[in-house]
Amino acid sequence: MNVPNHHLAGRVVIVTGAGSGIGRATAIAFARAGAHVLGVGRRQANLHHTASEHSAITAFVADICAEGTPAAVVNEAIDRWGRVDVLVNNAGAAAIIPLAEITGTRIAELFALNVTAPSLLAREALPHLREVAGSIVNVSSTFGHRPLPGGSHYAASKSAIEMLTQSWALELADENVKVNAVAPEVVPGLVEVEVAVPRSRPAVW
Repeated sequence: MNVPNHHLAGRVVIVTGAGSGIGRATAIAFARAGAHVLGVGRRQANLHHTASEHSAITAFVADICAEGTPAAVVNEAIDRWGRVDVLVNNAGAAAIIPLAEITGTRIAELFALNVTAPSLLAREALPHLREVAGSIVNVSSTFGHRPLPGGSHYAASKSAIEMLTQSWALELADENVKVNAVAPEVVPGLVEVEVAVPRSRPAVW
């Protein structure tokens, strides 16, 4: 018999990209540990599937790249539960785009989701994380620290996340805000990435 371990009871966790893969698994794991979870993502049906897995998960449908969304996400958690203990920056895009085919628009889209949005979410959450000695967890990739031929800009965006993580960890250490990153391999069933990327937008999970 599995006895629930509620060691995170009363804590509040924001998980982006919670509609599938690692984000869904993370949201469910935090909920099972007793936390209130705000699962954020663009696909309503996928988010509601995640929320159906545990009553402690609340779906919040939003495009984290849209103007004002980072503040709206954090405000939703504060309005519901009055605190934020953990921000999991999981949402991201993978794109295989050879150098000969790259455009400024595609670079901007990739970095908007993989670098800018996590940064703005962290900024909005920071005052609340300071109050509770909270944590930021950034999801990187093994390609954040090794080359990816044909996917150089994706790898560069994940390298940026790893450097942001290290810099924020030092910057916020005196305020007892912990910042870490995880760099998963592609795990069947947990990471869902479309390698054949439409030219209009990178694949998103």
